Amino acid sequence: MNKSDLIIIASARAQPGKEKDLERALCDVAAPTRAQPGSVQFILLRSLENPAIVVGFERWASAQHHERHLQGPHFKKLADAMSDIVAEPPQVLSYEIIDEQ
Repeated sequence: MNKSDLIIIASARAQPGKEKDLERALCDVAAPTRAQPGSVQFILLRSLENPAIVVGFERWASAQHHERHLQGPHFKKLADAMSDIVAEPPQVLSYEIIDEQ
């Protein structure tokens, strides 16, 4: 791991009754994402306070690796599937690491 890695935190909220669909769609792309060059870490989390919210924590070796991920076929398939599942557009934020042990 490298302090220059790019961190992405993306959250999505499922439409009522589509919580399992959102989880399934995200889990389907987890393995292909982890296998991509430059993927350092990929974790999916479900909110305990609101089970309709799923957060993806991604760590990439560089912004270029993340950009290639966004152009990949499994990401495009996810984006298409999510349009019928999410209650609102996902929130995606990028971070740089300022301190880490």
